[in-house]
Amino acid sequence: MTTTQNKEDMDLLLMMKLLGDGKIENTFKYAKENNVDPQVIVGITNSLSNGSYVVTGPAKSFDEYELTTEGQNYLKSGTPESEVIKLLKDGPLTKNDLKAKYPAADLGIKAAMNMKLLAIDKGQISLKPDAVFTDPALADLKSVADGTADAKTAAALKQRKLCAIKKRTYFEVQKGANFPATEEDVAARPWKVKLPADFNAEQMKEMWEKKQTIKMKPANLAAAGKKADMGNLHPLMKLRQEYRQIFLELGFQEMNTARFVDSSFWNFDTLFIPQQHPARDVQDTFFVKDPEKTTQHPPEFVELTRQVHSDGLFGSTGYKYQWSEDETQRNVLRTHTTAISSYTLYNIGQEYQRTGKLQTGAFFSIDRVFRNEQVDKTHLCEFHQMEGFVLDYGLSLSNMMALLKAFFERVGITNLKFKPAYNPYTEPSMEIHTQDEKTGKIMEIGNSGMFRPEMLRPMGIPEGVTAIAWGLGLERVAMRHYKLKSIHELFGHKISLPFVKSAGAPRV
Repeated sequence: MTTTQNKEDMDLLLMMKLLGDGKIENTFKYAKENNVDPQVIVGITNSLSNGSYVVTGPAKSFDEYELTTEGQNYLKSGTPESEVIKLLKDGPLTKNDLKAKYPAADLGIKAAMNMKLLAIDKGQISLKPDAVFTDPALADLKSVADGTADAKTAAALKQRKLCAIKKRTYFEVQKGANFPATEEDVAARPWKVKLPADFNAEQMKEMWEKKQTIKMKPANLAAAGKKADMGNLHPLMKLRQEYRQIFLELGFQEMNTARFVDSSFWNFDTLFIPQQHPARDVQDTFFVKDPEKTTQHPPEFVELTRQVHSDGLFGSTGYKYQWSEDETQRNVLRTHTTAISSYTLYNIGQEYQRTGKLQTGAFFSIDRVFRNEQVDKTHLCEFHQMEGFVLDYGLSLSNMMALLKAFFERVGITNLKFKPAYNPYTEPSMEIHTQDEKTGKIMEIGNSGMFRPEMLRPMGIPEGVTAIAWGLGLERVAMRHYKLKSIHELFGHKISLPFVKSAGAPRV
């Protein structure tokens, strides 16, 4: 390799080479010819290209063949097969005799046998009478050493571990826009002049006053900036924001969902869910241990709700069971955001009772709910529920279907299908399905219905006013969008942080 001084001169030698020849076709071979590390040439050309003195082409590669230490020894001292042939010229020998005279005899015997030069009779190894040995392996080693070997030769020697095949990278270098015109200009090394990369306010003021210009170091304004190490929104939160925007664009108002813990009264009773319903069992609901109960309920509303359940009211026969005050006071982690809808409807109803004016409109919520479910690849004990309802006079089932189609069109789902269903607090009720365009599989994506009078009337909502409502899980939508097979890839400790950083906000 070159000395340090020679390395410092390589930029000048390279520029002189370009001045005379116009280009350097192979930087790797050029480095070898000048006995310098190829990386030195890479550094020089990179520096010169920054000043537009040279232009480098795309990286290319070729295979370079080098003899291994064993190959170099054979080139110098002779191949094993040549040594074995020399020993056998004096007469037959056993394998042990050959190894005693030449330790690498095994390799030589194998190579000579492949060339069909040897005969073995009763343990005696001898040359065949017509054997003609030209030592092709030695010729191949010489071709690698002088750089004339082809790929087939190198591959054969590699099998004998006599040659290494190394991938070498190179590129072509040509003159750039600022290449010096003459040998004197090149010798002046203008690329060594340090140009300022920026200037301060004082320098700018001086340039302005003296009407001067300054030559600066070229800047790549298209270069990407340093990637900031910063936090990222969770993919669920990105999707949540997109759906929230859809609701707002459709004229919906967002409800206050800051009620993770709620009473059984708001979570179940106000929704006309009977106190014996399976959804209220320990197997489906998380009951709060401390505080276990609450008595902070509107007394009149509680009494009307009790009557609707036990005896029937507002045209309903009710469930005809003994209402339990103790059951309605139990605190739970809310099992659905419909409890938020119930609380909102109650406030609207009470406002109507005070003022005689009904606040009709559309409302939505997107927040977390909790259910005591068996955890598997599609279910967790907590998930996000999206819910919307519209309150107005004379709403019907056809209004709900039209609204659902308008909503889901915004998220790219057009082939909706509806199936009759049962919910304690809606009648009629419908499951919302769609058909996967690729697989043809029908999948449920939500639930919907019209809130029952048994739910609305005790709240103070007047006759003739109905509410259409629907809800769906955010996680299922996210799994479909991000093409995930398990919900654990989206939510929980198994989520991949690179996925969180790279998952783009969906355009729904």
